[in-house]
Amino acid sequence: MIDEAHRTQSSDLGDNLFEAFPNAARIAFTGTPLITERHGERKTHKRFGEYIDTYRLMDAVNDGATLQILYEGKTADSALSEKHAFDTAFEDLFRDRSDEELLAIKKKYGATGDILEAEQRINAIARDLVAHYVDNILPNGFKAQVVCHSKLACVRYQAGIQAALAARVAEEEARGTPDAELIKRLRFLKTAVVISSDGTNEPAYVTHARKQAQRMNAVDNFCRSFDMDDPDKANSGIAFLIVCDMLLTGFDAPIEQVMYIDKKLREHTLLQAIARTNRVKKGKKRGYVVDYIGLANHLTEALTVYAATEEQQELKDGLKNITSELPVLEERYQRLLQHFAGMGVKGVEAFATGRTPTQATDAAVVHQAVTALKDERQRADFEVYLEKFLTSLDIILPGAQAQPYRVPARRFGYILQVAKERYKDESLNLGDAGEKVKALINEHLVSLGINPKVPPVELLSADFMEQLSAHAGGSTEAKASEMEHAIRKHCTVHHDEDPAFYKSLSEKVDALIERHKDEWDLLVEKLAELRHEAVAGRQQGQDGMSKEATAFFEHIVQVSFASGKLPDADRPAFRAFMEVVVDLLQDTIGSIDFWQNPDKQKRVRALIKTEIAKTSIEEIKQNRERVAVEIMKLAKNRHSELTKGPKARAGQET
Repeated sequence: MIDEAHRTQSSDLGDNLFEAFPNAARIAFTGTPLITERHGERKTHKRFGEYIDTYRLMDAVNDGATLQILYEGKTADSALSEKHAFDTAFEDLFRDRSDEELLAIKKKYGATGDILEAEQRINAIARDLVAHYVDNILPNGFKAQVVCHSKLACVRYQAGIQAALAARVAEEEARGTPDAELIKRLRFLKTAVVISSDGTNEPAYVTHARKQAQRMNAVDNFCRSFDMDDPDKANSGIAFLIVCDMLLTGFDAPIEQVMYIDKKLREHTLLQAIARTNRVKKGKKRGYVVDYIGLANHLTEALTVYAATEEQQELKDGLKNITSELPVLEERYQRLLQHFAGMGVKGVEAFATGRTPTQATDAAVVHQAVTALKDERQRADFEVYLEKFLTSLDIILPGAQAQPYRVPARRFGYILQVAKERYKDESLNLGDAGEKVKALINEHLVSLGINPKVPPVELLSADFMEQLSAHAGGSTEAKASEMEHAIRKHCTVHHDEDPAFYKSLSEKVDALIERHKDEWDLLVEKLAELRHEAVAGRQQGQDGMSKEATAFFEHIVQVSFASGKLPDADRPAFRAFMEVVVDLLQDTIGSIDFWQNPDKQKRVRALIKTEIAKTSIEEIKQNRERVAVEIMKLAKNRHSELTKGPKARAGQET
């Protein structure tokens, strides 16, 4: 049974093993394309037979075990163009020489190594690399691996990246309104070079870089999330892990989202290297490979290592150019438009793209859209469609291809915020859409005078009516709708404190809406009166009982009697029972740590059962256990009310 069957099994090691066990069943595992017959190597399946089972790259992506990788080529610079021309001319000039002679000539006069180690070229790439990282990767808190041609190139890349980071800090500080948070994050970022030792004769720059990485515990700290608030975790700021040959295979760091490659990699080494970016982590939607050396041809070559055309397609699907996300983004944008069009909202596309003629038209579209989202299922669908759209946009941002979708993102984000406010629906949020799009939308909301960090205004707020008028934009329908949902939310939040009272309040809301349907001005007036009742809460007792006894009386009646109503004949006895129980609770639950002490609760529950046994009401006696539990639950929810009266304070002192 062989693991990594693509590596050594077609060499002498494999031959010796199979000669020793000629009749053995041979079972092999490989996560890498199978070796071709090039250079006399035999395909792995010739030695081990056909596949027993396959689990391909896109299977893992579809299952959520790994992420799709997006490829971006950045090789159009003069140095590489000149190098390509040099290599072509060199091969033409010395076509009659042997491989050994060509190698000696190149070594003497310089070729690839000189180009890929040139400081000027490395510094230029480092500036581009840092810009890409800061704008695309850093906002979501992920990290980068940089793959270099040689150890010297690694050291020079470290210097180039550090210089580019310092330049970006200076650039941000020079802005009219510098982003203090971004500057803080940039100053926190670090680099580390992870390379192997050259033995006793290694250059000083290799020793210095290698020991620096060891002191920083670079690999472990690279795998950790950024932690700028803990001084002991300063090295969690290692954002760039710069390597030559190490950590290209078998290195799992889910926090790594991008690999910048400036080294010629081939076949399974190339494919295993780029797979460092596809590990799953919360908030990470894709892995990225940014190519500075021109690996497109090598990728194609690597794909052909797979024997079957179907398998080649699997890999191509798993490794796509970043532009492949654009059709997905467009499809998700259209799905959002269709969602509102399907609900009868007129002019939503013109609104989304900013092509409506007036602000009044914008307001009308927003009102239509938010009104259509009154149905909770429609709101849930909208949230799902918007999050998917914003996820695709976050992948493209800040690229120029994302430009047509910036305004729609802002405007749909605004609709989400208004719906969240009107329906008091805290579930409506931007979810895991990504920090880049969140910043885009929040900036727009702030420009409109909306602070997305402030939760929806609550019913009890002193400025509720003023805020309500501002949100409604002059629409009495919107005002009535927002007031309705504010009262409903208040009833839901406080229901357990006085279930009967808040159930009655909700029923009054239903009755008002049914009675004054489409009479928006009158409905606003009636709901405003009901708001005062909701804000005040239960103020006094009824039918000769105290306020607390009344709260328990109404709730226990609803849960204890099958009809939900108390027979008139039992009313006096039940009133007396509830007064006794409330006195008992006020005497006992105020003791220290009562609700953390099961023994104390058990004793009080037993006392309540004793009082139940004393009553003459048979239905209560039959439901003794449930009644005792419900009384204790309500007592816990009304603890502050029960323990703030004079009698309760006397009980606590006792």
